[in-house]
Amino acid sequence: MKRKTLLYAAMLAIPMAVTSPDAGAQNKPAFPEDQLNQAEYAAHLRFLASDEMRGRMTGTPWLEVAARYVAEQYRAAGLAPVQGAEGYLQNIPLARRTPPAAGQIVLGGDTLRQGKSMMIRNGGALEWSGGFVFVGYGTVDPERAIDDYKGLDVKGKVAVAKFGSAGGSDFMGSLTSLSEKKRQLAAELGAVALVELYRGPREWRLFLSFLGRAGLDIQSGSSEFVHFLVEDTVGTLAAKAEQQKGSAGSIQTPGIRVEVAKTSNVIGLVRGSDPKLRDEYVLLTAHYDHIGTRAPRGAASADTIYNGARDNAMGTVALIAAARSFTVRPPKRSVIIAALTGEEVGGFGSRYLAEHPPAPMDHIVFDLNTDGAGFDDTTIVTVVGLERTTAQEAIIKGARRYGLAAIKDPVPEQNLFNRSDNTKFASLGVPAPTFSAGFHAFGDEINKYYHTAADEAGDDFNFSYFLKFCKAYVHSARLIADMKEKPFWIPGDTYEKAGRKLYHMKESPARQ
Repeated sequence: MKRKTLLYAAMLAIPMAVTSPDAGAQNKPAFPEDQLNQAEYAAHLRFLASDEMRGRMTGTPWLEVAARYVAEQYRAAGLAPVQGAEGYLQNIPLARRTPPAAGQIVLGGDTLRQGKSMMIRNGGALEWSGGFVFVGYGTVDPERAIDDYKGLDVKGKVAVAKFGSAGGSDFMGSLTSLSEKKRQLAAELGAVALVELYRGPREWRLFLSFLGRAGLDIQSGSSEFVHFLVEDTVGTLAAKAEQQKGSAGSIQTPGIRVEVAKTSNVIGLVRGSDPKLRDEYVLLTAHYDHIGTRAPRGAASADTIYNGARDNAMGTVALIAAARSFTVRPPKRSVIIAALTGEEVGGFGSRYLAEHPPAPMDHIVFDLNTDGAGFDDTTIVTVVGLERTTAQEAIIKGARRYGLAAIKDPVPEQNLFNRSDNTKFASLGVPAPTFSAGFHAFGDEINKYYHTAADEAGDDFNFSYFLKFCKAYVHSARLIADMKEKPFWIPGDTYEKAGRKLYHMKESPARQ
C-alpha cells in the first residue's frame, strides 16, 4: 500500500490549466488566480484527503507523502527554494515520547504520584533525594529586570517554580516555549530537575489526558533533563515552597521513553516584483497534517480514517493555488509559502518556522494563515482577526472579487484566534489573521465534520465554493503584498506592543 501511495504521489503532478474566468469578469482575466480550474484543484483536494493518506497524522509515512506531494506542486509552479529547506522541505527533528506509568515526588511532606497529582514532561530515569529550592517563576529577563535565581544556588538540587510568568503570558506559550526556556535555564544552572507548580485556567484532568499519553515533541538539547508539572490548584504547594525557601525531598521516576520521528514544513518563495519592497515578506501558512485514524464513532460506523478535507486540505490546496498564481504574476512584496506540519499535535511546524525563519522575522510584515473546521455559508469567508489589522480592506476586497463577503469572527468566545498556527507569529508581533471557510456558528453543520471521519472530499463536497475560497485567499494575499504601507495591528490590539518591538517602532503607524 505504501509503495502504491508513494508512486501515485510522485506521478500526480498536475499542470496548471486555463479556463474561463468567473462570470462578470473580462474575457482576459486580470490576474492568474482568476483562471484557477475547479477540476484541477478538486483533484489536489481529493488526493490529500483520500483514504490512502490515512488522515495525514504527524510522524507517519503518509504525512511524508503529503509533504512530497506539496513540494512537487511547488516545484512545478516554479517556486524558489529557501535556505534551510532543501527540496522545499524544512526537516524538523521530532521525538515520540511515551510517559511512564509510575513515579513519585516527595515535596514538603506531600507525596505526588505520576498520573494523579504529578506528570513528567521531560527527561530520563532519576532516583534522587536532596534539597528543593523555590525559584519564583524560574525566569530571567534582563530587559524587565527579572532574575528569579538571584542569590540562589540550585546546583545539585531541584528547582521549584510556579507555572507561567510574573507579567502574565498566554496559556499555550506558558505550556510550550516558556516552559522549555525554564527547563533549559534550570539545566544550565546545574539543577537536577525542575518542578513546575500549575495553577491556571485549565482543569488538571486535561493535563492528565494530554501529558499522560504518548505524543510528539520537537527534540531539544535538554532531552535528558527531568521536568515535572505538578497540580497546585489552590496554590498551597507554591505558598509552602515560598515560605520555606528550601526543603528536602526525593524523586523516583523511570523517565520518558523516547523514539526518533521526523516531519517537515514545506516552504517556497516568490520574489517580489518591486525592488523597493521585495525585501519585505508576506507569509502564507496552512497546516497540512490532520489527526490520522481513530476508532469508529457509534455502532453504525466502520470508518476509522479522519481524512481532514476541510481541516486542512482546503488550506493546503489554497497554498498550491498561491504558488501557481504568484509565480505567473508576482506581487510587489516577496511571498513565503509555507505548508506547516504538526498543528494538530502541538503546533510544531509554526514553532519551528518561527525559530528558523527563511527571512529575518522583522522583514516578515504579515502572515495570512488559512485553517478551518468546515463551512455553513457558501456566500462568505470568515476571517478570524479580520478587524484587528490594517489589511482588513484588502481582505474584504480580495473576497468580494469572487462574490464572497468577508466577515469577522462570529464566535469570539471560542478563542479561535489563538488556536491555529497564526498564534505563534502573532505572539512575536507579526499581524496574523486566519482566513477560514464561511461559518456563522459552531453548530451542527460544523460539528458534523470537525475532527470526524465524515470530513471527506466526496461527491457531495461543494467544490464550486472551494474554488472561490482558494481564489479569494490568493487574491487577498496579493492585495496585502501590494499595499503601499506595511500592514500592522490596529491601535490597542493585544499584539500591538509585540509588533512595535519586532519592527523597531516607537509608535503604531496609526498613532503617528
